[in-house]
Amino acid sequence: MKVLPPAVLALEAVVVALSVPVALTAGGRGAAAGWALGALALLLLLAAGAARRPAGVAIGSVLQLVVILAGLVLPALAVVGLLFLGVWVTALVFGAKADRAAAANRARAAADGAGPSGAGAPGTDG
Repeated sequence: MKVLPPAVLALEAVVVALSVPVALTAGGRGAAAGWALGALALLLLLAAGAARRPAGVAIGSVLQLVVILAGLVLPALAVVGLLFLGVWVTALVFGAKADRAAAANRARAAADGAGPSGAGAPGTDG
């Protein structure tokens, strides 16, 4: 889960940031809504940096729910939040699957005596 979850959170941060002008003009909620959505976008961006660790995944999961709840400020964000929740779950599932496959490949390479480059055991002309 080194690439997919951070990418999802970073993209979600961009989408939420782009919703700030909409909330300021069309949403009719005022500057407080804009600041709240801007803060949420910043939190999503920070969580993207932490999403490679288990605590970061938990934070990202909580932020998915916060984006859905942001639908109270701007109803379209509830739909966007649900879409990103689906992408988030998919990223977690496939990221974990990719991690397991990489670990199995490393274990297989170690058992075969091949180094990371696959050139053979260290110290041989392989």
